[in-house]
Amino acid sequence: MPRFEESDRRDPFRSFNFHIVLGGVEVAACRKMSALDVTVNSVKFRAGNSKSTVAEMLPTLVEYEPVTLEAGVTNDRAFEEWANQLVHHEDRPGRTAEPNFRREVEIHVYDIDNTTLVRKYVLHRAWVSKYTAMSELAGDSQEVLVETLQITFEGFERIEVS
Repeated sequence: MPRFEESDRRDPFRSFNFHIVLGGVEVAACRKMSALDVTVNSVKFRAGNSKSTVAEMLPTLVEYEPVTLEAGVTNDRAFEEWANQLVHHEDRPGRTAEPNFRREVEIHVYDIDNTTLVRKYVLHRAWVSKYTAMSELAGDSQEVLVETLQITFEGFERIEVS
């Protein structure tokens, strides 16, 4: 029987085995991440001497939708510390001119056994644009406490994995 090669794979990868890496360190076991989206906006254009009745479309600015990460609340403070870099606190009267708040964020996607890295993406110049420290509390709830981090970034790329 011939050996199965990963390049022969026909089934799509599952969405539940992924890790988030900040500064080379895996952080928070995230339970959910929103999609990576990019949009190329367009503008209608028609030259003054055009005989066409159809407007041309030209590409303009590129927009990346923010990514939202959800993680169970634990004692790990990595998300909280990053989020608070841009938040005003009494012990920090204001931001410095350009604090080190932008990061390269890696998203690692693993196979169904969670053993082999199959996809790797890097979000460039990412920063926290919204932070929810804890989901709502309810006395009759059986839910897990969740913190949410919305990340705004200036581009992403897929990195080849071997």
